[in-house]
Amino acid sequence: MTKDAASPLNDARAIAEALADVLAERGLVVERTAGSATRVLGVGEVARLLGRRPAWVYEHAAELGAFRFGNGPKARLGFDLASIERWKRGRQIHSPDSESAPSRRRSRQEGLRGVKLIPYEASG
Repeated sequence: MTKDAASPLNDARAIAEALADVLAERGLVVERTAGSATRVLGVGEVARLLGRRPAWVYEHAAELGAFRFGNGPKARLGFDLASIERWKRGRQIHSPDSESAPSRRRSRQEGLRGVKLIPYEASG
């Protein structure tokens, strides 16, 4: 291969790696290390990942897919990293399409702008 033929391949690889880094930073993909299929997180790690307090994580443990290490009521909670990432993606705010966006209610003041009113004198 000539140097010119290898250049587009190197460019494409660099772009793909940069894209993968950005997606991982935004929590849209889960980085997997070699030999590790899943990663278990504790309450503190989930709190940091979601920008919440540990108390919030405990309150939403079922929603976040928590599991217990043991049978007792005070058994440690664990969370699967991939499940937390899916939870985050499911709550990601998408910009609405202009057609499907709910219309904003207008106040009376907005509705009357530019309208000429009929003069009215109260009787009495």
